[in-house]
Amino acid sequence: MATTKTTTKATTKTTTKKTATKTATKAAKPVAEGKTLIIAEKPSVAADLVKVLGAKTFKKETAYYESDTTIVSHAIGHLVGIADPKDIDERYKAWDMKTLPMLPEKFPLVALPTTRSHLSALGKLIKRKDVTTIINACDAGREGELIFYYIVDYILKGNFKGKTFKRLWMQSMTPAAIKDAFEHLRTEEDMVNLRNAALCRSEADWLVGMNGSRGLTAYNSSMGGFQITPCGRVQTPTLAIIVKREEERNRFVPQKFWTIEASFDNSGAGYQGKWFTVDKENGKDRVKQIFDEARAQEILAKCKGKKGSIEETTAPSQQKCGQLYDLTTLQREANNRFGFSAKTTLSIAQSLYEHYKATTYPRTDSRCLPEDYVAPVKATLGKIEGPLAKFAQEALDKNYVKRTPKVFDNSKISDHFAIIPTGVVPKGLSEAEEKIYTMICQRFIAVFFPPAQYLNTTRITTVENETFITEGKILVDPGFKAIYGKESDEESNIPQLNGNTAKMLEIDAKEDFTKPPAHYTESTLLSMMESAGKLVEDDELRDAMKERGLGTPATRAAIIEKLVSDKYVIRDGKEMIPTAKAFDLIKVLSAMNCEALTSPELTGEWEYKMDLISKGKESREAFMSGIVEMTKTMVKNIKGFKEDDTENEASFSPVNGKKVFETVSRYRTEDGIVIRKIVGGKHLTESEIIELLTKRKIGPLTGFRSKKGAEFSAVLTINDENKIEFVFDEKPEEIELGEVIGKSPVDGSDVYETLTGYVSESYVKKEPSGITLPKILLGKELPLDDIKKLLAGEKTSLIKGFRSNKTRRLFDAYLTLVKGKLKFEFPPREFKPRRFAKKTSG
Repeated sequence: MATTKTTTKATTKTTTKKTATKTATKAAKPVAEGKTLIIAEKPSVAADLVKVLGAKTFKKETAYYESDTTIVSHAIGHLVGIADPKDIDERYKAWDMKTLPMLPEKFPLVALPTTRSHLSALGKLIKRKDVTTIINACDAGREGELIFYYIVDYILKGNFKGKTFKRLWMQSMTPAAIKDAFEHLRTEEDMVNLRNAALCRSEADWLVGMNGSRGLTAYNSSMGGFQITPCGRVQTPTLAIIVKREEERNRFVPQKFWTIEASFDNSGAGYQGKWFTVDKENGKDRVKQIFDEARAQEILAKCKGKKGSIEETTAPSQQKCGQLYDLTTLQREANNRFGFSAKTTLSIAQSLYEHYKATTYPRTDSRCLPEDYVAPVKATLGKIEGPLAKFAQEALDKNYVKRTPKVFDNSKISDHFAIIPTGVVPKGLSEAEEKIYTMICQRFIAVFFPPAQYLNTTRITTVENETFITEGKILVDPGFKAIYGKESDEESNIPQLNGNTAKMLEIDAKEDFTKPPAHYTESTLLSMMESAGKLVEDDELRDAMKERGLGTPATRAAIIEKLVSDKYVIRDGKEMIPTAKAFDLIKVLSAMNCEALTSPELTGEWEYKMDLISKGKESREAFMSGIVEMTKTMVKNIKGFKEDDTENEASFSPVNGKKVFETVSRYRTEDGIVIRKIVGGKHLTESEIIELLTKRKIGPLTGFRSKKGAEFSAVLTINDENKIEFVFDEKPEEIELGEVIGKSPVDGSDVYETLTGYVSESYVKKEPSGITLPKILLGKELPLDDIKKLLAGEKTSLIKGFRSNKTRRLFDAYLTLVKGKLKFEFPPREFKPRRFAKKTSG
């Protein structure tokens, strides 16, 4: 069994031609001279294969089925892996820098301890002298190739003489698809390139992961204790993407802006308009934000109550259905719609494929079907049942299924095509399984339907040379959207135009703040992994970037889960939040110049090269040589790094007459105060560091996170021993009273500002009528002006951006003080004008 074959482009063509000839002249069967052993990846798949081959002819044994000609057994996922360093070389037992880099000439394999007994039973079957042909029926992909090869290599110790190897390549698990796969078995020669890519992935992960983790662990442990610091070839660059976004959020400074809305009367017909302008210098057609309050007030003053002229245009538009799902787009949409993790969606898709036989192979990166697949598509549409059946029948009756490149394109298919239904109708689905199955069926039907057709109306009202825009949108023909139940609910109509003038009735300026970049969700993170950290929204550009993504569709869910289990990332609702441990790792790696572990683009290039290996366009030897050199450079940089060597005087030094020095992870004053840049998961800004050093306290600050990921607010102080401490709610006897800011509406006693909030004098005296108010509530700082309004018996201004502890959703509310307790008062829901039956005229 060849494993390190270097295949040039010319060789690939020759091989393909030979293989095609063999397939054409001889139909492959799971039987040869001697017995044929078929190894599936899981027990359930083995059972399905036996049913198709003729269950009555097989006898069930403990770990396999056997007939006169064929044995069917199975793995249980990975049974064999590369040995740990300590099992390869005695020198590697110690976790220290002296043993690095670890570059074994060979990568010895070991049985995984939890499945050793099953491997032993499978090994006896592989070694049987009457077994002359072995068929790999593991999952049809790179990882399935590795699982099978590692098993036979470990059992046969590299001596494959006397055995012929074949490959069963299944697109779905229906009986017809399994029979077809047995009729078109691939040869061992066909699989060499994919196997080499699989081996490269495994060995590269070992070299980078083991050397990086041991090097960083040795570095961190040199400061005391034993601090295991896991990292990975794909895992850590993915983490770098998340940390980079969080740093952008930390640096973000909100800017206040105003938007202006007005209501108009057009001969008895009322409508709303939003102020806008055109910013030609920056290439922006419609700018609706005003960052100068004086300019906003000027517009209000000169337009209020004035008449204006109207220009209106009406134009058709359409929205096309997206392409069929690959695994990543299925995971992204399931996360957006249902909050499912990538792991959950993959598990469900695998079950629909494997257990229910209802959908095709899920671990695919293709969104197209073969060009000769029109007939099978029509046959599958005819088998769809339930609420979607009428739409599937419409697609057939109206001849919607056309061989278009958007759906049928051989050049966009590698080993597997898009995820589609098989025509087998599943029974007994769970609620989550039903959701994913319905998504797949909806997209499968919708992709053939015509686009949704809209009529868009744009009305520009000009008052005193200021322009206000009103936009209407009518769904004329739902097209594919009918499949999703969206036949009329997207309309945003405006009343018919009565003449070309209007009078402004009301005008108002609304104050708001610019928002920082959003935290990554699993959906947006999967998108960034697919494009190696580049923000790509266009589907065609995203397809071009796929070959240089981080990981593969089959591995991305596991990578995300590993970041969570290693405590680098926490899930907060749908959001993925990096921990302080993540910041520390990425900052140190960046300072060490370990590009191998921090550059998504570089990692994406390595993924691209592995894809070329699988196609026979790149050699395994050249790839591994590059990985070895990269590993050597990484270890050299880790060994040579000393954080103190990065220490320089901080840009804001001195503070209080004392010099302040900065390294990659901390600040240090010349009199011995040390402040980590990240405290409790929060990245402290320079201005916060200055205030903390100047006043020896700051806060309360938001954005801290506990070890379990819960967000909290606290005051930071520098104690008498120059150590940093958190201060939460103060006990009455410990409160240091500041200035008086008002009177308690409960008992009339003075209310003082304190370190963490505001308290009445009666509270300090522990009287029942005492009140206490926080400076921060549900993640929002309460302005002093609003606190004074509460004490005066008034409600606050509208405070935007409270975050619910229960749902983690943001909401806006007023605050009131009722009998000394804070209460929320919610603003009235925004009035939505009724829809007019009459459409806007052209």
